[in-house]
Amino acid sequence: MKKFYFKQRAENKSKPSYFRVIIAVIILLIIVASLLFVFHNKQSSVTHSETSQSSSQVNNQPSEGKDYTVQYSNSSLIKRTTLNSALKKACLFDFTYLLNTSDDGGNDAKILVYYNQTNQQLVFKFYQNGYQSDNDYQIGGYDLQKQTGIHGLQPSAFNGLPLVYTWENLQTK
Repeated sequence: MKKFYFKQRAENKSKPSYFRVIIAVIILLIIVASLLFVFHNKQSSVTHSETSQSSSQVNNQPSEGKDYTVQYSNSSLIKRTTLNSALKKACLFDFTYLLNTSDDGGNDAKILVYYNQTNQQLVFKFYQNGYQSDNDYQIGGYDLQKQTGIHGLQPSAFNGLPLVYTWENLQTK
């Protein structure tokens, strides 16, 4: 009888342990489900705030006609797509930077771009905000064949060249 009693007791012990494991698994599933629910709701609110921040940044982007003007001229000399691609590579399409008047910004009032068809180069005249005369500028350039910037240009570099692009800051007028 002792043997039988021992087996019966062992069987009774194993059933409650399965029962406890099942209860523990159910509790664990409830906890995981509630955590997923909480984190899912928090992520959607973060996504919402990121969306509203990005839409407000879009609204703060400079716009042509309000913040600056762009004028193309002599379009028969250079394709507009070629010109725009070169200006983009030269960072002259970063209007936020050009309009920025801080030490980290371009602080530009006007940019004139001339085209040297013989050398396949663009020559830039930069007029910073507060310039006093037509002689108050900086010079830069871009080589269309090498696709690199040109440094050390002299003022004579744009003499006699046709003007192909003008950018002007309307915020400083």
